[in-house]
Amino acid sequence: MRRTERTEAIAVGVAVLMAAGMITVALITHSIAIMAEGVDGVIDVVASLSVLIGLRLSLRRSNNFPMGLYKVENLLTTAIGILILIGAYDLGREAIERLASGEKATSNPWLMVGTMGVVVVLTFSIAYYKGKVGREENSPSLKADGKHAWADAWARVAIIVGVGIQAVGVKNMDSIVALAIVLMLFWTGVTVTVEGLKVLLDASIESDLLDKTRSILEADPRVRSVLSIEGRNSGSYRFLQVSLIPWESDLRATDTIAEALASEVKEQIENVDHVVFDFRAGKPSGVLAACPVDETEERLSQGLGTSSALEVLELDTAGRLYSRQRIETPGGDSLEDEVRRAVLISRLGVDVLLVRDADTAGAAYQVLDANGVEVLSRPLLRSLEDAVEEIESRVRGVVELSL
Repeated sequence: MRRTERTEAIAVGVAVLMAAGMITVALITHSIAIMAEGVDGVIDVVASLSVLIGLRLSLRRSNNFPMGLYKVENLLTTAIGILILIGAYDLGREAIERLASGEKATSNPWLMVGTMGVVVVLTFSIAYYKGKVGREENSPSLKADGKHAWADAWARVAIIVGVGIQAVGVKNMDSIVALAIVLMLFWTGVTVTVEGLKVLLDASIESDLLDKTRSILEADPRVRSVLSIEGRNSGSYRFLQVSLIPWESDLRATDTIAEALASEVKEQIENVDHVVFDFRAGKPSGVLAACPVDETEERLSQGLGTSSALEVLELDTAGRLYSRQRIETPGGDSLEDEVRRAVLISRLGVDVLLVRDADTAGAAYQVLDANGVEVLSRPLLRSLEDAVEEIESRVRGVVELSL
């Protein structure tokens, strides 16, 4: 059994004992408040059994359900909430009828206090344990069950207080406490039901998790731009769909990239089951510029034939630099390698290429010209940062001219 399943199995056993004890004491003492908690204890047993069944079913897969039955947990969470609301309605009606017709006197207050004292300790312990395991395992049904248990614990504390007040001569406290329990049950039922329905209706996952996913992907050197991220919960798990532009221009490599990016996201965000990537060709709005660099000396290289990498710069339409990326360009200094680099630059969608080479009439530069890449020759430039400033100035100048 998994940890969540063991937790629910323990909860079922304890809930059976508590429900039996409270109903027995309620029959002896004629207490509607304790009977209310006894009935709620029966609901706890049903809820815990349902959650346990849901946890077992949630990981099953079949031809009809290839993505698994994860939402069984959320379906059961909604059912638990509805059960709580039904129980609250019946008990509220009974308490109101007693207040209207005259309350039947209760007996054996010390038996009531002693029984509920033991029940309170057990309920607080189970509530804490369910909540802790539910958060650590990100189980929605277990977390919902834990919230219900906390509400039960405080309701049972209220019963002890009510019994004490009634014992000193205040009338109708048993029914009044029962109504207070009903209000708590109603609030818990509404909360649990809404949480279950949100997942069944495919509500988006938390915005902070989407933002975290975006940050993880944008920090990866294989990702050029993240266009959109959507996500939904299903049972204990999260499903993400990401649309992005990779730096890799060969879409045949996207399977490997997708697998690596998915592993990266799953390592940093809990309970992510699937990440589906939609790779798009093209580039974001703005200007894409590049310059060949010599990585050994961290400076602008003479030209395409002597470069070991490309410094790729993304600028907005006003000429402001907002991202830069270093892309390796393996190969030698042969004419064939130079042409390959020109093809790579064209496939990346580069708008402007800055080089130190004064002779830009070779085959590689003809490839660039044919693909609409503007080549800027600046033989006197050496520093990479000077090259970046030159590109920014060039883009700003073009923008100013167009205006």
